[in-house]
Amino acid sequence: MAATKLPDRIRDYVVTRLLGKGGMGEVFLADHPLLLRHVAIKRFVFAAGKGDDEDTAQQRFLREGQALARLTHHNIVQVHDLFEHKKQTFMVLEYVDGFDLSALLGQGALPVDVACIIALKVAEALEHAHFTGIVHRDVKASNVMMSRQGDVKLMDFGIAKQDLLDPMTRTGMVVGTPIYVAPEVLAGGDADARSDLYALGTLMYLMLSGRRPFEHANSENLFALILSGRYPRLGKVAKHVPWRLRSIVQRLMEKKPDKRFTSAAELRQTLEVFLAEEGVAAHHAERLVRFLESQGKLTQEEVTRWLEGPAEAAGITAAARPTRRWGRWAFAAVLLAGVGAAVWFGVLDGLLGQWLAWAESLPPR
Repeated sequence: MAATKLPDRIRDYVVTRLLGKGGMGEVFLADHPLLLRHVAIKRFVFAAGKGDDEDTAQQRFLREGQALARLTHHNIVQVHDLFEHKKQTFMVLEYVDGFDLSALLGQGALPVDVACIIALKVAEALEHAHFTGIVHRDVKASNVMMSRQGDVKLMDFGIAKQDLLDPMTRTGMVVGTPIYVAPEVLAGGDADARSDLYALGTLMYLMLSGRRPFEHANSENLFALILSGRYPRLGKVAKHVPWRLRSIVQRLMEKKPDKRFTSAAELRQTLEVFLAEEGVAAHHAERLVRFLESQGKLTQEEVTRWLEGPAEAAGITAAARPTRRWGRWAFAAVLLAGVGAAVWFGVLDGLLGQWLAWAESLPPR
């Protein structure tokens, strides 16, 4: 792949470095000099031989920005802007300082609670997207980001299906990454919310076992396996996974869509109950941060800063100082209130004395 020439600026943004390249573009890290924040800027670059012509590929790029613009959720990467500049198309996205899930899975299966927390956050993102009328259609490990602060973000809505009618979805056209594609979609059917849930089930299988449910060197045979619904059950390849969680994954990966969870909301609620029963009902971000530390992705110093609070993590020294300063102001406020009350009652006492003296000076009736 040819080296990318790094632009100095893209409109108001100062470009810092290249973050990566993909099938539909290049992503740069940039800074907004007035807002003082990092952003990720995606530049559309047409790659021939990917199956689409340039116009269709650009429409997919624009469609990703339009889909993200409809979604405002803490587990979905946010879009800030979409524009053309010097005859090129750019999308300005929230910058997630962290790691995509595929990089973390390179070291094997994840701890059960970590995998479940990640699945819960993706389910929350899908619940919001589906409620808005958007089917992601490409839920996979490389499209899930985990930030250094323990946030989980779903990204890349480039092939998302919006509402019930999608002019860019052709009958019989399979989109998505093969091992995550639901059998009914692979057979040429329409993708819907349950297809996304199937993909999340496949991702959970991968997170919990460290292996793919379907593996074959030949694409045709791989598709046949997926269509058959035959794969090694989690109980055989990951015996440490509690049976309740195994049953959740198995239900998500049912061959027939009607046998899966009815919605991402139902899945979210089920995962919340499981985590609560496992004693992981809260402190999800902290658990993920600790996991990143155990994987060598965060230093002990970074974790300590995070645990001391957002202000310290942001580089503000002495996070406890605002508390002490507030304590002094609180004491001063109480003291002033007390003084004010004393003065007020003193004034009342003086007025009462003056009124009584005036009343006594009146002639008797």
